[in-house]
Amino acid sequence: MFGLLSRRMATSAATAPCRCTMMSPIIAPQFQHLLPSHGHASFTPPQITVRHATKKAGGSTSNGRDSAGRRLGIKVWHGTPAKAGGIIVRQRGKKFLKGENTGMGNDHTVFAKVAGVVQLERSAKNRKRIIVNVVPELLREHSAVQ
Repeated sequence: MFGLLSRRMATSAATAPCRCTMMSPIIAPQFQHLLPSHGHASFTPPQITVRHATKKAGGSTSNGRDSAGRRLGIKVWHGTPAKAGGIIVRQRGKKFLKGENTGMGNDHTVFAKVAGVVQLERSAKNRKRIIVNVVPELLREHSAVQ
């Protein structure tokens, strides 16, 4: 019933930040009999308050996800002993190439085939490539004796 008798007053967020009021300055003739003393100006219809949002709507975002690091890189450095079957380099692509006594896995991981000391040297064909070799411990001991 109040919807027919009243209209909503337009207010902006700057003038009324938390509520707006509904008042009726004009009463329709078919409802004049409901007023006390038949339409005198002393009657004021009840006020209805409407709540507004106090926070802006959050929405969704397509960001906010990240994957863990892949732990790539050189695991055993030049001049360091490596175990047989141990990983020397984990990489994406073929920056490090397999050399003597080393192998390369499906994911381009360079690993030692024998126990020994790691040697890293630049490729003669392509200076950006590094060849990984493993010198076996027996050969190293033999060359140190001579």
